[in-house]
Amino acid sequence: MRNDNLKFNDIFWNTLGTITYSMVSLLISVVIIKMCGSIEGGIFSFGFSTLAHLVFIISFFGIRPMHIVDIKYRFSFNDYKNFGIKTFFVSIILGSIYILYMLNIGVYNNTKTLLLFILIIHGALDGFADYFECEFQRVNKLYMSGQSIFFRILGYTITLITMLLITNNLLFSEICAIVVEIVFFYFFNIIRGKKVFKNAKQDEKISKGKILFIDALPLFLITFLDMLIFSSAKMSIDANLGDVYSGFFSMVFMPTNGIYLVMTLIMKPLLTPLSNAYYNDKKEYQNILFHTILISIFISIFFMLIAVFLGRIYLNLVNIVTGNVYEWTKDIIIYKGLPLDYIIFLIVMCGGIFYTISTPVYYTIILENKQSYLVISYIIVAIISIYLSRVFTINEGIIGAAISFLISMFLLFAGIVIVKVITNYVR
Repeated sequence: MRNDNLKFNDIFWNTLGTITYSMVSLLISVVIIKMCGSIEGGIFSFGFSTLAHLVFIISFFGIRPMHIVDIKYRFSFNDYKNFGIKTFFVSIILGSIYILYMLNIGVYNNTKTLLLFILIIHGALDGFADYFECEFQRVNKLYMSGQSIFFRILGYTITLITMLLITNNLLFSEICAIVVEIVFFYFFNIIRGKKVFKNAKQDEKISKGKILFIDALPLFLITFLDMLIFSSAKMSIDANLGDVYSGFFSMVFMPTNGIYLVMTLIMKPLLTPLSNAYYNDKKEYQNILFHTILISIFISIFFMLIAVFLGRIYLNLVNIVTGNVYEWTKDIIIYKGLPLDYIIFLIVMCGGIFYTISTPVYYTIILENKQSYLVISYIIVAIISIYLSRVFTINEGIIGAAISFLISMFLLFAGIVIVKVITNYVR
């Protein structure tokens, strides 16, 4: 009975933490756009959902899949934590270099640079916290990982919105929110971690940072390039069209994250049986993979139908809750009376579908330890994606950015499938 309760706690808190983390971006963006206007709202939307997430990936270094399954303790938690401290500071430095470069060439002003710097710290802290949350899962305390995410992000969100209501100063509110997040991180990760994490053996005090770096590098490259491809359209809009368009595109983009969230929640519990089947029963492995791909296709069709029939309602709600700051999109007719925001919404959703369907295949390539082939594919797609997003955005505006996202997601999907087919013949 006790084991069942623990399993329920794991599922409940992990799901709650994941959903909270995903929904916060939409909630905060809407509130800030409503209270501070489309410019500051656009800065925050880009900083929180794109730039901070890229910094997050550098900070946690794509190490999660390796950390969680390291049940034989090839690396101790101290190894992971010490490595995480280094990547935490590296991520802040690299993020800062990017925004200072944009400031230097005149794309960013001082206010935007400061706002984005605070969000860079938020992303780096998220990445460092992930080392602790992976360790919770490794010691069979997944519910603690979910609780950490839920309360840490909830504390950040409530503080940010509350301080914004009191002061109407976004920069000051972000600073207060970061301070509260650090406090929650200390109590839910560091203090609780000391009680459940296994102590390193005496002979494990020698740093294994170099070995850890080499082992994790392919996973980091794949994860970072994946996010870079996924975000190239947003970054191009930020660089070429400005903050108002960034905020609008982020709002249109949000439901796409919902598709991937559902697929992620389905994939996580399937990874263990998929892994066991791969090593013990190849026929069962192919069967699970086949059904997982069918599930991803079903989810994609389901969400696309919702987008077609309810997309206009969602976009109307976005305009209402943001004070109609994006009402201008309804005046631009593209085809047969369909407004710009609806067309962009459908294009982006199609791109999200390609991303979702490729997810099960992506995980199997990682599981089969053939990620080196995936790195090559991701590098090629990333170069094409960055180029296309810039050209399409400059020449066609925001509709061009949406089209470049769709093309990038199709190329990512095609690359993953091609790698899977090729690696089937590689032992």
